[in-house]
Amino acid sequence: MTHKISLRQPRIIINAIAGVITLLAAVTAVRSDNPKAKTLAWIVAVSSAAIGVVNEASSHLYEDNANNQIDAFIKPRDKKIAELTGEVEIKRGKLRQAQSANKKLLETIAKLKFELESYQSKTEEEKLFADAILDTFLVKIKELLSAQVEETIENLKTSVDAKIRQIQDERILTKLNKFKSEIEIRSVNYKVWIANIECNISLDFVNDTIEVFNQIHNELATLKVKFIRTLGVSERLKFQRILNQEKSKGALFQLVNAHKGNYDDVMAKLEGSEQIAAKNEQYIKHIIAELEKAMERLAQKDEEIKALKRPQYWSTPTRDDLWVANIIIGYFEQLGIILDRAHSDYEQWQANLGFHIDRNTRLIRAKDLNEHSDKIKQLAQILNTPEFKFDNELGLMTVWVEIAKKPAKEKSPLDECKNSV
Repeated sequence: MTHKISLRQPRIIINAIAGVITLLAAVTAVRSDNPKAKTLAWIVAVSSAAIGVVNEASSHLYEDNANNQIDAFIKPRDKKIAELTGEVEIKRGKLRQAQSANKKLLETIAKLKFELESYQSKTEEEKLFADAILDTFLVKIKELLSAQVEETIENLKTSVDAKIRQIQDERILTKLNKFKSEIEIRSVNYKVWIANIECNISLDFVNDTIEVFNQIHNELATLKVKFIRTLGVSERLKFQRILNQEKSKGALFQLVNAHKGNYDDVMAKLEGSEQIAAKNEQYIKHIIAELEKAMERLAQKDEEIKALKRPQYWSTPTRDDLWVANIIIGYFEQLGIILDRAHSDYEQWQANLGFHIDRNTRLIRAKDLNEHSDKIKQLAQILNTPEFKFDNELGLMTVWVEIAKKPAKEKSPLDECKNSV
């Protein structure tokens, strides 16, 4: 960035005027017959020429001196601004890399979630299929068991009703009516037992069904014995009772054998589902572990991105001006405005602070910042009300702050002597 002072235009004007005056004076001196006028004309001509020469030399001297002073003042600051701009560009590069890595992590997580949901869906479908088979099998078992029990109860009730119509003995009739009521109660209880058999994955309901059937079978056999003893029937009827018992004992085997194929199919399906579920569980655990790792990496990248998005402070604010600059940066960070440190022209009582505003997603104007001048004055404990201005040449938002009262100028011994005189 060049900052040059040029005196070319005023130098040309002054030289032109001096040249014209010199020319006119020389012409006048040549044409004039009056010795005094001629002498005066030559004096004017020589003086104007001398003025032109001195103007040419002095303007170049002042121009070079001023430009040297400006270069000595500007170059260090341009270098510092260039270094800070380079740091900002490096931070932007890291931010872009972090955002790219974050995007890849999000894609990986989405892919893993999709695979996990897919396998969970398959596992759920297989479980629903197995549950449907078990439910169907249980319903069929209950229907067959209920039908067997109802048939036995109805046969026994029919026999009791027949005997009630035949027998005239009041004592036996009383026992038979009591026995009939007991059959009704037992029938209700058996229906409740059968209805309470529930399906489960461990297939314990099959054993429960067999136990319920055995208990019902034994109680029905006991009822039949009790019925026969109530009547005092002949040995032929006792023999018939034994046959009926043996027939009843075979009912369960008929029940199981009739649906043995369905039971075996269910067992095979369940074993297959258990193997698939075990494999799926291992894979799901693997996916969950990968997801946890990805989430940890994502959280780490998020922290890095947050750090990169934060404004750049003065890391070691050892001076009052840097401390004030950090207060200004922190205040506007809370408002969502990023002011990155740039430079500070510091004297002990004042400073001109510069900030980068390029990393904001919207245009930041000086008047937007000046709306908070009173608050900044209070927080930073400065004497003036700060006024932000945008420096087009530097590309920075600048603000002048008065940190303390300007110290009084110390008097030199020469000044004291002058005052005493």
